Amino acid sequence: MSAEEATATTLLENLKGCDRLVALLGAPNTGKSVLYNTLTKGKSSVANWPGVTVDLHIGRIRTRSKTICILDLPGAYGLVPSSPEENVTLEALLELKPHLIVALLDSTNPDAGINLVVQAIEAFDGRVIVALTKHALAHAMGVHIDIGRLQALLGAPVVPVSALEGLGLDKLLEFILGEEQANRYTGLRIDYGFLEEDVKRLENNEFVARASREFSVTRRWLALQIIGKSEAVLRVLERHGYSELVALSGKIYERTLSKLGVPPEVYIAEKRLAFIEQIMRDTVVRRTPASNVWQRISNILLHPVAGPIASILGLFATFGAVFSVNTGFPLNILFDWLGWKGAAEFLDKYNLSALLIDFFNAIGDMLRPHIPPPWNGLIADGVIGGVGFVLSFLPLIILVYFSLGILEDSGIATRMAISFHPLFYRFGLSGRSVFPLMLGLGCNVPAEFATRGLPEEERFRAVFAVPFIPCQARLAVIIAITSILIKGVVAQTLAVTVIYTEALLAALMTAWIASRIIQPRIYKERGLPYEAKPELIMELPPVHRPHPKVIWWYIRDNTIHFLRKAGTVIFLLAIITWGLLYYGPNGYTVNPAESYGGIIGEWVGDLTHLIGVSEDRDQILGVALLDGLIAKEGVLTAIAISTGVGQESLQTAIESLGLTASQALGFLVLITLYFPCIATLAAMKSIVKSWKPVLGYAVYSILVAIVFATVTYHIAALLAGA
Repeated sequence: MSAEEATATTLLENLKGCDRLVALLGAPNTGKSVLYNTLTKGKSSVANWPGVTVDLHIGRIRTRSKTICILDLPGAYGLVPSSPEENVTLEALLELKPHLIVALLDSTNPDAGINLVVQAIEAFDGRVIVALTKHALAHAMGVHIDIGRLQALLGAPVVPVSALEGLGLDKLLEFILGEEQANRYTGLRIDYGFLEEDVKRLENNEFVARASREFSVTRRWLALQIIGKSEAVLRVLERHGYSELVALSGKIYERTLSKLGVPPEVYIAEKRLAFIEQIMRDTVVRRTPASNVWQRISNILLHPVAGPIASILGLFATFGAVFSVNTGFPLNILFDWLGWKGAAEFLDKYNLSALLIDFFNAIGDMLRPHIPPPWNGLIADGVIGGVGFVLSFLPLIILVYFSLGILEDSGIATRMAISFHPLFYRFGLSGRSVFPLMLGLGCNVPAEFATRGLPEEERFRAVFAVPFIPCQARLAVIIAITSILIKGVVAQTLAVTVIYTEALLAALMTAWIASRIIQPRIYKERGLPYEAKPELIMELPPVHRPHPKVIWWYIRDNTIHFLRKAGTVIFLLAIITWGLLYYGPNGYTVNPAESYGGIIGEWVGDLTHLIGVSEDRDQILGVALLDGLIAKEGVLTAIAISTGVGQESLQTAIESLGLTASQALGFLVLITLYFPCIATLAAMKSIVKSWKPVLGYAVYSILVAIVFATVTYHIAALLAGA
């Protein structure tokens, strides 16, 4: 056996047992080694490519069902080799035919590696995923990339990753493990002008078609290599018996050279370069640090004492303005407290969310007389109401991401995260989690979407911790019931404080349980490394004025994600829940107590016996709990209708429940801690991509709510008796 054959055997031996081969392709200094070692945990074997002394590193990712081999190819600047390393890279891709090619693009300097990425997509369309490495560092350097637009122009999936911080690795692993397919993207097509006629003719050549299948490359790319007389590709073709194509290449090359006046490979490179330059203009923005004013802001936020205080005040001011425009909260509460009833009522009635809901309700009322029953209720209230319910979140989503975009792009968000990290670290969260948790005070839906920017381990914890934070809808219920059933300003203030304290405790407890009990088992089963306490490894970006284009990218991508991933689920769940609450054994009903939901609510109402509620009131509270599935404001509506009083006198309806202060407090804790609404569940599902953990959380939150509510009631009753 020759030395070359022996080396080839060694290489193949290293690839034995691989269910899936994934190649890492990238230019030097793109972070390929760091990514490779992160994926393979630093364990690899080494083999030489036949005939040369260039090393190939092979690592493995083992799951319960398959073994994934990761092939670390030598650094290359393109698929037109000019060095032994680049020759090996191209030949390995052609001969080994990996199932997936991860093409690395350095986010800090995308111009240097985009040529290789484009060539890879041209050659291996449907098997390429682009990994934007050093993404966090690029942001710190003021380099911003429009990922959505880049993905559209390249026609291949683009995943931003920061291997050292663990960002994006979960999404990348979905492609590597075959859970997400790259071939559903459209691919790219560069116009090569004068050469297009020859390219089309070669694409129909039977030998090109056969070679394309054998090497798993596109016919178009192979045709371009033949026209450009690529020595490395022709050498592989010759070795596999395609001498006809090698001979044809020489003839086409000479003919094309005489017509163009320049070598065909130069013409091809120029056309590709023009395409690449347009991509860079469309997708990359570079920023420079701003004035000393921004630097002074940075110094305040990084101060160990002033930083957390300034961050909290800044977040309250930012999100308070956002929520006031969208829902009226919290300015409506402040105005009401100051005695400005007219201003508070104006905000309640004319905020964006209310106007949208009123608009869709008006459409439903207009259509109702023209549709025969029972379809009029389904169309007017279920379908139209469901669309309105989804779109009522849209202004909030846009405004939230507008605010977060400013904080992110300016570099302020990083400094805020650093200031909060010492507190959150104790519960398995990092300072980054402050943003979704704070957003949760306004609405849990955008708060859930804000967790998408967290590393996978931390995201899992935050996704299930966020819904315990009381949103403005729950606050409305808390204030209404507290002000009516609990007497005295001191007692009311104490009650609200207790509810919010228990909610925060439940959120942090959930994050701790996830980090110490649930996740270790999951990661052990997957054979992946795990860290219970997340370190905050972040590049500190220079503060600068945010760029409108970057903020627009941020808003656009996240809004589209909401409409695609959560909007449809929210719509369907809204219709189902509406049907349960407005249809019963006797058909359509406006009284939830007579609906199928009311029947279920009667069973749910048994839970309220734990907080001392009598049997004659339990169904009303059970229906209220069930109505809160659509939105927590529905709790008050259900109480008003189920008591027979109607919404004209909410105070009379709540008073007619006959609850003591202790029972009212227990009921409010129950309302606050069980899962917020179907919209939040839909948002959670879009993040974790499975209903199983979401339904598990729903059961868990109900159990937490029952335990906390029961304990709170008995302690309050004991103190009241004392």
